[in-house]
Amino acid sequence: MSHITHDINDSCVTICLNRNPVNALNLEVLNELNNLIIELENASNIKLIILTGGNNKFFSFGLDIPELLVLERDILKKTLLMLLDTCKKIYLSSKITISKINGHATGGGCMLALSTDFRYMINNRSKIALNEINIGLSLFSSTIEILKTIVGVKNSKEILLGGNMLTTTKALEYGLINGTYEENDDSYFTSIIKEYSSKSSIAIKDLKNSLMLSDLSLLNDDDSKLELFLDIFYSEETQEKLKTIVIKK
Repeated sequence: MSHITHDINDSCVTICLNRNPVNALNLEVLNELNNLIIELENASNIKLIILTGGNNKFFSFGLDIPELLVLERDILKKTLLMLLDTCKKIYLSSKITISKINGHATGGGCMLALSTDFRYMINNRSKIALNEINIGLSLFSSTIEILKTIVGVKNSKEILLGGNMLTTTKALEYGLINGTYEENDDSYFTSIIKEYSSKSSIAIKDLKNSLMLSDLSLLNDDDSKLELFLDIFYSEETQEKLKTIVIKK
């Protein structure tokens, strides 16, 4: 069963996460999304990729913690590597990428959003967070590097060490998102799509290459860091916190 849908309209494609009830990410979903990103990257007619959620409450909850709790360590590591590779592919895309955050974006969901060029949140209804610290987890080096390029070191410390669910107002204040939109305001994204679709693909690619991290090796998470994350994940203290997480069906 597919949990990812996409709709192409001229040079713009909208990717929709459709895994009820909260668009939680597992290996199957991430594989599907990763393969679609590869396909779209090779499509010369596509200039703009929009990523959004398939329900009005969650863009994405992030990793499916209850499911991950029962995985063997090697399968969990494979899932984490797929998440990181998908984020990297989105970040390095030659297309203009936009997150249309139509609901809450937490953990891995926030990571996907950070990987896009622009982030727009539905006004006064959704919240965004890298809240791993609240459940006893750390975060990946590549994600932290991307976050620092967006909001700076000072704000990154507040976001990561605080682990707070950020309102649209606070996310704008930090510079974590580019703007907000009102529910059912189709004209807002119509104008964005029209603007970016008119740009030269060659110019977009060249400018994006110049704007990326100066050291792209920072996007490669060291294996020792991944193993440390797994050690923390399987520690008794963290396991107790993770077991309290319930995704209502």
